[in-house]
Formats: sequence, C-alpha cells, structure tokens
Amino acid sequence: MLSLGGRCLRLKLPFTRLNLARRYIWGALVVALIPLALIAGLYDRYSANLLNNLVTNRVESELEATAAKLDNFLATQVNRLENIVDLPDTTAFFANHEDSDLRPLLADFLRIETESPDIYAIELADIDGNTLQTIPSNRYREKPDDFSTLPLVQHGAVTILGPVLPKNNRPGWFLISMPVKLNQETIGMVSLRMRLASLSEQMSSLVEPNVYRPHIVVFDRVRLSAVGTAAEPGIETAGSRQFFPGWKIQLVKGRDIYKEPRTYIRYLLMVAAASSALCLVYLFFQLSERLSRNLQPLSEGARAVANGNFSVPVPEDAPGELGILARSYNQMREQLGKLIESRIDVERRAALGNMAAGIAHEIRNPLTTVSATVHGLKRTEKDAERLQMLDVISSEIARVDGAISELLNYARPSEPEKEHVAIKEILQSIKVLIAATAYESSVVVNISGQSNLVLLLDQAHLRQILLNLALNAIEAMPEGGHLTMRAYRNKGSAVLEVSDDGTGIDDDTKAKVLRPFFTTKSYGSGLGLSITNLLVEANGGTMQIESETGIGTTVTMTFPGVDTKRGKS
Repeated sequence: MLSLGGRCLRLKLPFTRLNLARRYIWGALVVALIPLALIAGLYDRYSANLLNNLVTNRVESELEATAAKLDNFLATQVNRLENIVDLPDTTAFFANHEDSDLRPLLADFLRIETESPDIYAIELADIDGNTLQTIPSNRYREKPDDFSTLPLVQHGAVTILGPVLPKNNRPGWFLISMPVKLNQETIGMVSLRMRLASLSEQMSSLVEPNVYRPHIVVFDRVRLSAVGTAAEPGIETAGSRQFFPGWKIQLVKGRDIYKEPRTYIRYLLMVAAASSALCLVYLFFQLSERLSRNLQPLSEGARAVANGNFSVPVPEDAPGELGILARSYNQMREQLGKLIESRIDVERRAALGNMAAGIAHEIRNPLTTVSATVHGLKRTEKDAERLQMLDVISSEIARVDGAISELLNYARPSEPEKEHVAIKEILQSIKVLIAATAYESSVVVNISGQSNLVLLLDQAHLRQILLNLALNAIEAMPEGGHLTMRAYRNKGSAVLEVSDDGTGIDDDTKAKVLRPFFTTKSYGSGLGLSITNLLVEANGGTMQIESETGIGTTVTMTFPGVDTKRGKS
C-alpha cells in the first residue's frame, strides 16, 4: 500500500540516494522489460498470421502440383488405352467377335500392358457391355449388383466408371473405357481395370496426419484416402481444381497435437510479461509513455509484416537502445522478405525438379522403347493404312515427350547465352512461324516499332518468349482479330509489347496466370506463361500483363537498353 506518510518516504529515500549512473541502470532495466513484453505480444499476435499465410500459400502450391500429377497419371492411362484401341488387331477382333480368340500378336501386346502394377486387367466388351475377353483370363470379374449406381464420367471419347471401394478383402478399382469404331460406328469397348491405390498414392506427398489428411472426392459421393480406402468426411481446409470432371483433391483437418502445449506456453509468457509490466508501471509511468511513442512505429511495422508487406520501414531516430532496435528491425524486415521469397522459390523449384526428374525417368524410358518399336515396325510395314497409324503413334509419342520437355524447362531452365540480337529480324521470323496458325484463326498479324532496336539477350530464349505469347494471343481470339508485336525504346530501356483484341482475362485469373500448373484451358500443362516469365527474368527483364475482359490483353516486357549504333532499315 502506498501513502503520503513516512512509509512512502522510506521507499523513495534509498532510490534518491542512488547516483545518476545507477538510476539510469535501473531505469534502463525496467524500460527494457516493458518493450520486451510489448514486442512479445506483438510477435505472438502477428507472426501467427504470417505463418498461416505462408503455410496456406505452400499448401495451395502443393495441391496444384499433386493435381497435375493425378492429371498426368490419368492422361498416361488414356494414352495407353488409345494405343490399344488404335491397333488393327483390336478392330479385327470386334469386327469378327464370333471368333472369340485373340490374335497372338494382340494377346501378347495386352499381356505386356497388364504387367504394369497399375493395371489389374484389360477387358474387351461388346456394345451391350458384355465382357468378351479379359486379359489375363484368371482376373475375370462378375458385374457387381450396384454397378448402375457407380459414378460415371464421360469426357470426350473416354469414360471412367467407379471407383469401386475395397470390399471383402478384395482391392478397389476403377474402369477407364474407350470405344472401338469401324466406319464411324462403335463395335466394341476396351477397358483398363485400374488399381485404385495407384491413383490415390499420388497424394502421398500431401499426407500430414497431425495437420491435414488428403482425400480424393468423386462427385461429393465417394471419398478416398491416400491408400485407396474409404475415408470419412471432415472439416475441409483446402481444395484443388478438378483434375478430371467430378474428381478433385480435398484437404481435411487432422489432429493438431501441438496446439495445446503451444497455447499454454504462449499464455504463460504473456502472463509473465504482463505481471512484470504491471509491477513497474506506476514507478516508471512517464518513461512508459515515452517508450510507447517510440514503439508505435515498430507496432505498425510488425502489422505490415504480418500482412505480407515488407516495404514499410521503421524510423531509426529513437534514443539509445530503441534506435538500435529499430535499425535491427529494419535489417530483419529486409532479410526476412528476401529469405521468404527465395525459400518459397527454392522449395517450389525443388519440388518441380524432383517431379520433373521422376516424370522423365518413369515416362521417357518406356516412350523410348515404344518409339524404337514403332520405328522398327514402320521399316517393315508395307500397308499404307498401318503406316499411317504408326505415324500417328509416333506423333503422339513426340507430343508426350514435348510436354515432358516443357515441364523440365520450367523446373531447370537453361542459362542464357547473351548476344546482340536485332529485334526486327526476330519479329519477322516469328511472324512467318505463326502465319499459318494465324490464317486458320482469321487473325491479322502486325509488327511495328523501331527497326534498328538491338537487345543483349539469349536469341533462343527471345524466340521462345515471343512465340509463346503470340500463340496464346491467337488462342484468345477464336473469332479472329488483330495481333500486334511492337518494339521501341523508352528512357534507355528496350520495350517489347504483344497485344491482342481477344476475350481478355478477369482480375482474379490475371492474379494467378503466372502460377505454375494454373490453366483455364481443358488441355495444356499450365506452364507456358510461367516459363515465359522465367525466361524474361533470366535475361534481366520484367514482364507485366494488362488485360480487360472483352477488350483484349497486352503483355509488356522491359529489357536493359543496348548502346549499339546501327543504320536504319
């Protein structure tokens, strides 16, 4: 208890007898406790939001990557099914299905395909759904009683039936089917009975049991866990795009074993800091007010950092240790922004690099074998129709290899080999390359600007950048339009613009368009613009996208200027 009597004086006298140095020592100690308590509270409040934002961004990136893996897995199986359907022996079997025996070459080919661990069996059925042949024959299945209630998706020529969940110690499966046609009429169906766990295991990288659990959700009716079994619904924390119509990934909240201990320690620290501050608040009230004024910029800076804005500096003119703290905070803010940006980029590139290497290993090796086999068959084949089929197979192999190369180019882009490049020659060559495509789409291509403009960058990279942007612009004008490629100087910099008057993109799509694997098309890998942006930055440039729905899109690239004198053309 405090009073105006002698007891209060007895409390003050020892303090008054302290010399000035000791007063400042004790005052600095007390003043240090208060900002530490305030900073601890601010850190606890805003760092949690910052961490949640970072985790959310990482989860979204991993969801997009996993959805791309599942999409690629299904595309691989569809390509395998197309190869079977396109075989002449397959058509011959259904055209003469009274003779239920398979030709030896077709039977051997189907047995080789069923050696894949992802395929249980290959089924050949008539147009009424009656199974004619099952390869291997010992894996013949009876049609389940609830066959008509299974989810069914028709996407183009491909039909997916299922999934059928594991039951009675039998594994789960689903069917991928495609019709066999002769003279534009369906004469039969070829189906791959797929191992359900092979699809769900693609989500293994998302499994975090104590944080969230990944599910594959089919039409909001069937839920699959990462091991291919039935999963119970839960609280959804995030979801992916549909990697196949009606099929998507959903993250369900798991057990958070760290929440209660973390909350207890947080409250304990806050109570301890608050108790220390309350014990000293009366004695150093004036000092705390002054300290609060100096801490206000730190609070605002911490709030800006929690909101993801690392560009708000804190004034460094505070006295003593507070000035040092402000300078240290500014250094921490700058380094934290750089660290977070580089860390996210490194993790994304590492994940993509691992995925790209896996794809190259798992797909290119069998593709090489298939390509060599097709090449050998073409050398000995005399029938013109079969040669045409083999050419189609070769072109599809080349298309798959191109998609793999595109993914590798994003994950591991080549270093630029810079040289002086005349922009006029590049623009003219790009115009020639896209002329046929533009003509088919009723698009008029124009090039303009300063013809003597010279850039210092990788010529191959520049060609790929302009070609990607030009083809995207043509696709954005399905009803025809105008494509303009323009080059000019602007305050010592070289500027390239690619403009179209197509459908344009909305603000929400524009914010996501440079993300890897993001696409609004029903085809493609979603890496075109991401690779383009990487190549621009690798050559020292920047890229901006301006677009308005229904009016068109303009992509502006700015590169360092080159002081090279050339005559006008």
